[in-house]
Parts: sequence; structure tokens; C-alpha cells
Amino acid sequence: MSGRGWPTKRILFLCVLAAVFVAALCRGIHLDTSFFSIFPEYSDLSAVEKKISQNTSSSVYIFAESDDFDTAKKGADALYKEFKDSDVFRSLILYQDADSFEEIKAFLFEHRYQLIDDETLSLLEAGKVDAVAKSALSQVYSPFSFADLSRLDKDPFLLTEKNMKKYATQGAGNMFMKEGVLAAEADGKWYVMIRGAVTDSALSFSKKNGIGKVYEQIKVLEQENPGVEYFCSGVPFHSYESSSKAMKEISWITGVSLALVALIIFLAFRSLFPMLISLANITVSLLFGLAVAMIFYGKINALALVFGTTLIGVSIDYSIHYFMNREKIFRSLTVNCISTEVSWSLLMLAPFPLLRQIALFSAAGLLCSYFIVRLIYPLCPAAVGNRAIEQEKEHGPGGDLTRVAGILVIAICLIAPAFSGIRIKNNIRGMYTMSDRLLEWEKKASSVLNLGTTGEYFIVSGRGPQELLAQEEQLAAALEKEKKAGTLGSYTAISTYVPSMAKQARSYKAASLLLQRSQVQMKALGFGSDAAGQFEMDYRNNAGKVVTLKAVPSFMQESIGTLYLGKVGDFYYSAVFPLQVKESDALKNLADGSHVFFMSKIKDIEKELDHLTKIALCFIMVSYLLVFPLLLVVYKKKALRIALVPVAVILGSLAFVSASGGVDLFACSGIVLIFGLGLDYLVYGLEKKTGKATLLSFVTTEISFGALALSSFVPAHVFGLTVCVGLALAYLLSCLINRS
Repeated sequence: MSGRGWPTKRILFLCVLAAVFVAALCRGIHLDTSFFSIFPEYSDLSAVEKKISQNTSSSVYIFAESDDFDTAKKGADALYKEFKDSDVFRSLILYQDADSFEEIKAFLFEHRYQLIDDETLSLLEAGKVDAVAKSALSQVYSPFSFADLSRLDKDPFLLTEKNMKKYATQGAGNMFMKEGVLAAEADGKWYVMIRGAVTDSALSFSKKNGIGKVYEQIKVLEQENPGVEYFCSGVPFHSYESSSKAMKEISWITGVSLALVALIIFLAFRSLFPMLISLANITVSLLFGLAVAMIFYGKINALALVFGTTLIGVSIDYSIHYFMNREKIFRSLTVNCISTEVSWSLLMLAPFPLLRQIALFSAAGLLCSYFIVRLIYPLCPAAVGNRAIEQEKEHGPGGDLTRVAGILVIAICLIAPAFSGIRIKNNIRGMYTMSDRLLEWEKKASSVLNLGTTGEYFIVSGRGPQELLAQEEQLAAALEKEKKAGTLGSYTAISTYVPSMAKQARSYKAASLLLQRSQVQMKALGFGSDAAGQFEMDYRNNAGKVVTLKAVPSFMQESIGTLYLGKVGDFYYSAVFPLQVKESDALKNLADGSHVFFMSKIKDIEKELDHLTKIALCFIMVSYLLVFPLLLVVYKKKALRIALVPVAVILGSLAFVSASGGVDLFACSGIVLIFGLGLDYLVYGLEKKTGKATLLSFVTTEISFGALALSSFVPAHVFGLTVCVGLALAYLLSCLINRS
């Protein structure tokens, strides 16, 4: 194709480029900083799971630590004042003010007959009214009691007080109220806790990132207050650190890859022009891939960009082969582009958000690079590239040594899997490594709070709110039995705040038994003879009252909001979190599979990833079946020889990753890509004058994936290392085959 040909196609290509960039800019560039959003949907309740993640992914806990309470409280107050009116938090709570407690007390007092606590309700239904009465009297007359007696004439059995203790400390773990704040004391240290929920804008990865501001302010306050230390807990801190690390790795991986590739291009062609135009090609291709991903997905995970840096080494191949062989290589370029695009396209079908983003980003960028070489490069002066290192007629390492090495490699590839076994193993915990600081913070927070969360929970469903609460109460009854058996320590559920209407009716009915003891109780408390009559009248006036979720005090709404998921589809859902679990298998048996579902997030995701890994293995076969007919059409009798190499490479790569600890989804995805990229060396070799170009192509691609293999993000490391090893094997075998 001459430099003057195809003007319409060039114009069309440039128009497509412009349209994509404009569309992406109009939509906006948004990075997803959540580590947990990379995982696939792993259950039929994925929509419900998403709501749970939304409810918990913004919650944070910040602790001020000191040797004495006053200093810890002062430190917490200083941080609270810095952010209470900022756009970082949509809610931030340090002080449990008197108004909040009065609101809760008023709520519990108004509905005291409908909200009798479980212990008292059990006593009443067992006919043990005297036990309830004596318990109240002991609290009233105990010198160590702090019970509120302001409404004693209307609540002589202290029904309100018993519920107040439960509501005030719900979800606080070891924390207790002291001077208006939640505090804890352990090992000679005092801790004061700030609870909050960050805004969506605070989670965005930009200069406005709220978590970054929190870190900065903590550093300042620790310098200003030597006796105070701060530590934090919550998903937003993990998302911030993983995203920050990802962006740093993108910078250095991109920088190192570009620098080495540029140096190789310059040394190969002894000219700046091929180097500059190749770097321009890479830049445009990267931006095009990013733009397409933004258009399709709205936002792209920062970790996907780490993988996307490998586009540098893959796309530079086209420039190398063009400048060394010019238009003679277009047939091979096209075949290789198609084979690689097939590999990426199959990965787009995987029900895994991160893989789909990586695949679309890379496929779009590679296609852009191909068309730049095909349509734009011919416009370059003919002299460009003429000073390239002279091509050798040989196609790689020659002689008997190469043949022997190749035969040994093929033998190992065919035999190794039979001995090592193909073990599919995905480890979620191994995918993310906390920084030392964040790990220490989480250990401290866990020790102070002592909530005992495990990542395992129940999802409860019902056709309406009342059926939902009724199902929850059945589960709660079973959990109470497990508590007595020592299976778990506690649990949180909506029904602990607001019981079903049926249970409220039970509670009200049980309260009627108190009427028979009211005369004696009032006398014991020193009230007149008419007090019992007033108590009975008050009880009758509360008949028919119903407590709803909306009636819960605003102070408690945030706690309920993390548990109540609302209507999703045709059902209403809630989450019940068991705490301090010792035997999860016993809890799993409580799920009936129709209204109560047991979710073990990590195990469920790993199980789904194992399933996806098997699908990815099938993708390898599909890639082979899709590309082989193309090879048959283009290369005819040589097609079989070409097609045998990927089989050996795939088997060898599987043997390597299996021997390294097991085949996970990212290793398997790397093998899918190896199939597309590995064909390049063999196909280019068939052109007879591409030995040096193929070697340079191999080196630049290895640089990109080798840099990725140095990533601290385990999936990126596994992916990069697998491709590096597989491509090295593919190159060695292609040298052997082409030599023969």
C-alpha cells in the first residue's frame, strides 16, 4: 500500500479517533478506587449483595489513643472539629449528646409494652411476674444503680431502662459511654472513637480525595499533640491505599517500559524518528483504549490500568516490524492482530468486571495501534527505518543446540502436566496485602472494638416488611440457641431494634400480666393506691400501637440502614451479622435456602473464581478453534506446523503455573493471551526476513510483562509472570520450527 492510497479510510480512522476522544471527555474520566468492585457476582443475590457493599463500603472508624482519657478525648475532639462540617463525611459522630439519648428514651418509653426485651418477655410468658418485679426493685434500691427513675410511676417494672442499655451500646463492642463519647480502656491505654461515613466524592481518586485529607490531618495533629496517636479502620482506607499503590505502580511500570522500549528502538534504528513516532503510537493507543473503556463502563478500576500498561510492549511490535520490513509484513500483522484480538475478546466474555475492563482497554488500544501502523505509518518518509540493523537470514539461535533445546522443551511441556497435575486454586486473601501501618491499625481496631466480624452473614428475605421481620425472628431464635452452645458470641439484626407486628402483639399481651402485680409493685415503690389504676389505664391506652422502622429515632437510623436493604425485585431483604463466630458450619445449617441464605463472602468468591478459571481454560480451546481456520486460509500447508506450537506452549505454561502453586484465574487469563501473542513469533518467522524484528518484538513485549510481574498486586504479578514465561517458550519454539 502506498503512502498516498486509502485516503477515505485514513479520514474515517481519524474521525473515529476524534469521536471516541470527544465522547470520553463528555462522559468524564472516572476511576473506581474500590478493591472489592473487581470481583465477580458470585450468587443469585448479587443485587442484594451490592446493596450490602454500598452500605458498608463508606463506613469508617477513627480512634484517638492516649495514656489518659482526657488527652484521648481532646485528640478526638481536635480531629472531629476539622471534619465535622467538611465535604469528606456525610455523617461524623463523636459526641452522643443528651438530645439523642432523650430521643431514644422517649421512643422506648412510648413503646415500652410493644418492645419488651427478650429476657423479660420469656419470664412473663413463663408466668414469672414476680421475678420481673423483683429485678426492677433491686435496680431502684441498689446504691450502685444508675437507672433513670424519672418515669417510675408510669414504668414501675423498668421496661424502658432494660431496652435502653441494649440500644445505647448496640454495635459498639467493648466501647462504653464516658463523658458523652464512646470510649474503651485496655492495657493501660484509653481509646475514644469517632464513627463516620464518607461521601462519594471523598472516595474519588483525585486531589479532593477525603481519605488523603484525613491522613494529612492525622499527621499534623500527632505533631501538635505528642501524647495522642490515631488509627483508622474501614473499607475506604483500604481502597485509598490500594488505589494509591496502583497509581504509583502505573507510573513506574509505564515509565520503565517506555524508557527501555524507546532505548531499544533508538539503538535498533539509529534514528530518533522511528522512536518518536513509535512512542506517539503507544500514547494514542493507550488513550484510545482508556477512552473506549470509559465510554462502555462509565469508570474503570485503577487496578485495570496496571494491567493496561502491557499494551506498551504489545503495540510496539507493529512499529518494529513495519520499520524493518515495511509493507511486506502487512499480512503477518493482520493475522497476528486478529489472533490477539480473539484472545482479548474472549476475556471480555468472562463475568469478571476487572478482566472485562482489562480486555476491552487492551483490545481497543491494540486495534488502534494496528490501524495507525496500517494507515498512518505509510505517510512517513521512505527513508525512515532504512538504517535499521541488517536483517539476518537466520531466524534465531541456530545449530543443533537449538534443536536439542527445543525438543527438550516440547518433551517437558507434554509430560510435565501429567506429573504435576492441573490444580485450580484461587486465593482471595492473597490478592491484597495491607501496608504495615494499615495492618497494625486494623489489629488495634479489632482488639478495641471486639465485634468479632468474620465476613460471614445471613441474608433474610420476605414478600413484605412484616414477613421479613418474622423470618428474621425465627433466625434470631436459632442464633440464640447457638449462642448458648458457644457457636457464636452475638449477632446484629433489624429485629433487635424493631420486632415484627406479631411479636409486638405478643409483647403487649405478656405485659398484661404485670397488671396483676402492679398494686404490690406501686406500694413497694412508695406510690399511692391510685398509682396502680393509672398504670392500668396507661397500659390500656397503648393498645393497638405499632412500631415501624420509620419510627426509630434518627440516632439509630444509621445502624439500621446497614442492616435493612429494602425492596429488591419482588422481595424485601435484610442482613444479619453473626459476631465472634467459632463454628461457621453450624451457622450454615441454619439457612433454609428459601428465606434465609448464609453468605461466606471470601469462600463464595473463591468458588466463583474457580468456576471462572475453568471457563477461561475453555476459552483457550475456543481461541485455538477460531484462529486455526484463519491460519489454514492464509498459510495453507504451513498452518498445521504453526498450530502445533501453541499446544506445546499452553501445556508448558499450565505446567509452570501449576507447579508454582496452582492455576488461578489470572494465570489462566495470561495463558489465553499467550496463545494470541505467541503465534506472532512463528507467523513473523514465516516471512523469511524478520529474524531481528521478531527478536526485538519479543524483547519489548517481555519488558512490558516483566515490569508487570514486579507489581505488588498479586493478580498483576501472576498475570505478568505467566505471560513472560509463556512467551519465552513460544519464542524458543518458533525459532526451532522456523529454523527447521
